[in-house]
Amino acid sequence: MKTWFKRNSATLLAIAGICIGLMATLQASALSRKPATPTAVAVVDWIAITDKSAEWKEMQTQLEKIGDDLEQQSSAMQKTIADLKESVSVLPEGSENRRKEEDKFILESLKYDSWKKFAENKYGSEKALRQVQLYNKITAAVAQVAERDGWDIVLWDDARSKKVDEAKLDAAAELISRRQVFYSRKDVVDITDEVILLMNNEFNAGG
Repeated sequence: MKTWFKRNSATLLAIAGICIGLMATLQASALSRKPATPTAVAVVDWIAITDKSAEWKEMQTQLEKIGDDLEQQSSAMQKTIADLKESVSVLPEGSENRRKEEDKFILESLKYDSWKKFAENKYGSEKALRQVQLYNKITAAVAQVAERDGWDIVLWDDARSKKVDEAKLDAAAELISRRQVFYSRKDVVDITDEVILLMNNEFNAGG
């Protein structure tokens, strides 16, 4: 064994030198590498924005008015159909007057069914359009506050406004599927109030 070491001592020394040189190079590279720049992260609470946004409340009021108007029209049409049905029931079987009233009843029923589908689609489309418009305004306000105050990333975080009801698994599953952030430090900076203030100021100014 000693003889083998003597014969290969030069080779072993060369390998050791290479290893030492490689380790020194890696260490120098690590020391010279620029440290990662911390990313400034803030969060906003969607629930708080929708609760406190003047524009969101105005949108909800307008949607409720549209819904009330449609409900009134629906009630009036249903009353007409009910009156026709009552009128048909008191007329003699096989009479001409009963046949005419039955035709009116069928026609009004068909009209109501078509109108109901139209009203539901109209209300759904109007609601979706208004929500998309307001969502775009919220994201624009978030971007404006972030650029103004120097935040690199802003995350949606509604965890502070909600509690999971374990007794209602469907509601819990739906809640988790919508949540964008599952964990955030207690000292994370929340800019929700700044976003609400900016949105309300722009809305009240007519923007």
